[in-house]
Formats: sequence, structure tokens, C-alpha cells
Amino acid sequence: MLKEPSFVRDVPLQFSEPLKKISDGIKYIIIHHAQERGWDIYKTHHFHQAVRKWSGIGYNFFIEANGEILKGRGYHVGAHAYHYNEVSLGICLTGDFDVDHPTKEQLSSAKKLCHYLMSEFNIPVSDVLGHRELPGTTKTCPGKNFNMDQFREFISKK
Repeated sequence: MLKEPSFVRDVPLQFSEPLKKISDGIKYIIIHHAQERGWDIYKTHHFHQAVRKWSGIGYNFFIEANGEILKGRGYHVGAHAYHYNEVSLGICLTGDFDVDHPTKEQLSSAKKLCHYLMSEFNIPVSDVLGHRELPGTTKTCPGKNFNMDQFREFISKK
């Protein structure tokens, strides 16, 4: 039985349909940005339900600007990366990193969460990907100001 990290805060999100638990086949961690300034987990959840018509927030975990790590879908199949949802966990950092930069607190929390998930699922640092690095993706996600090579180097250090 998978245990969610103790440093992740559970928030009251209502999903419109039951979520499917993830299987053992998790191979990737995919990093995203909200691509909106000032959006928290609740605004993102509402957007995914009301506009995208999903059951709720598509990300497994969400990191606020202050570094707080919140549970989105947790260990349930996400809706964040077409063709990769069944084999990945999605981490979204609030902000628009085409314009702004992630906070130091966000980067530190993302590193902590990635270390935990990499250990739990035996994921190599090379398989921590930005959404834009997936085949067929035309988005800049997690933003032009989020350097994935630097982030992988950052998380490769303890």
C-alpha cells in the first residue's frame, strides 16, 4: 500500500467522479506550472472541473508559492499529460513561469517531493521531465523561466 508523504497537506477537494488508483507502473515525474498568476490549488481545481470538464484537478501534487505541498489527486491517475497519465505523477507549481520565476521555497519543496517520489517508485533523475519535454507537446510548460536541466541537476544533489 502506497503511503503519501507526511509533508504533503491534504485539502478538501470534491471530485465529480471516482478516481482510479495508480498502479505499480509509475515511470516519470512530470513538472508543470499553473500558467496563471495567483492561482492556488482551489482555482486550479475549479478551472479543471468547470472549463476542462475533468473530475477535478489533474495534478497529483500542487506546490504553492510559499512552498507548501498540497495533495491534488495524490496516488490516483492524473489528468495532466496526455498519453502519460497512467505512468506518471504530475507536480504543478503555482505561477506563470513564462513571465515569472519559481520561488526558492517552491524549488526546495519540489526537490523534497521529487526525492521522496523517486525513492518510492525507483524513478531516475533523468525521468523527471518538464511537460514540454514530452513527445508531441507544444506548450512551454513548466515555462520558459523553468530550466529543466538545472532542476534535474539541483535534485540530483542530496
